[in-house]
Amino acid sequence: MNRKHLIAIAAIAFAGAASSAPVSQEDQFGAQPVEQGQPLTRAEVVADLNLWNRAGLNQFEAADRTPDADPAYQMRLAQYQRERSGPEYLAEVQRVGGGHNVAGMASSTTMN
Repeated sequence: MNRKHLIAIAAIAFAGAASSAPVSQEDQFGAQPVEQGQPLTRAEVVADLNLWNRAGLNQFEAADRTPDADPAYQMRLAQYQRERSGPEYLAEVQRVGGGHNVAGMASSTTMN
């Protein structure tokens, strides 16, 4: 083989290795909204899923969950993240049967 062929083969091998790098959970789903180490209640998990579905994120395929793939996905993800970190989450936990102790929220937050 000549030198050009070896360079081409090396470039293809390098490109394949770079593209197969694992995608982090944060890249795929966004920042983790819940503090680690504290287990969630059933009501908290159901409330989180309800907010995910309400934002319409259940309608997207895994391939769409990349930053540049679909602007509509990014808008819906932003909506989910706003609601998940706001009072909508607490209200949904209460609606599905949770108590005032919500693991993903600050302890100073109260329900009115």
